[in-house]
Amino acid sequence: MLDSPEQRPPGRALLGGSFNPPHIGHLRLAIEVREALGELVDSLVLIPCGNPPHKRADSLLPFALRAEMTRAAVRGLPGISVSEEEGERQGYSYTWDTLSRYRERLPGRELYFVIGTPDFALLHTWHRGPELPKLCQFVVVARGEQTEEPFVEAARRLWPGVRGVAPVLPDSLCMELPGGGRVHYLPLPWLAVSASRIRERWLRQRNVDFLIPRAVDELLRVRHAEVAEHWKGDGMSC
Repeated sequence: MLDSPEQRPPGRALLGGSFNPPHIGHLRLAIEVREALGELVDSLVLIPCGNPPHKRADSLLPFALRAEMTRAAVRGLPGISVSEEEGERQGYSYTWDTLSRYRERLPGRELYFVIGTPDFALLHTWHRGPELPKLCQFVVVARGEQTEEPFVEAARRLWPGVRGVAPVLPDSLCMELPGGGRVHYLPLPWLAVSASRIRERWLRQRNVDFLIPRAVDELLRVRHAEVAEHWKGDGMSC
């Protein structure tokens, strides 16, 4: 059960992604989730994926560059930081392993894992996906104009017997799992910014101002040859 902030130390919010590249959609999501969680967490951490099993490796920039861009993107944003731990592990990067490490590192602290509705609906395909509530509480955010119905349907498929309980987060929906654990649906405004669309525009030398932070744009310019070589894997040319 989720206790009040006075009863336990603040938790930690975690937001994973390829960040290929990090863009304003990532940043607005991080800011708004951090504000919505309020005193329940001490910070929100962006976690660039190391070697994701569901992404094409040929168009994925090297981890060190994605991590550097993500650090540059969040510079100056209070309560938001970047973890590079997935780049330190060998093999595929599984959310179960990352959350397990955080659970060991922060005993007695609640973890809030941020996930979009499309990925939440596919959680049964993840490595130990339905077991993840043993390690964290999910904060599910809508993509596009979705309502809460897809979230409720997905939760019931994943955990039969899940039931609604009083929400803790503002303007949210909260469901409790039969074996314990909670998932929250947080309807935040969604910025329809696509990393693949940014890559396409960048390769075609189109303007990407206000889609990515200026610091990220500068890094892409400095590392132009390396970035172009990887992003051509999307099937596009400069």
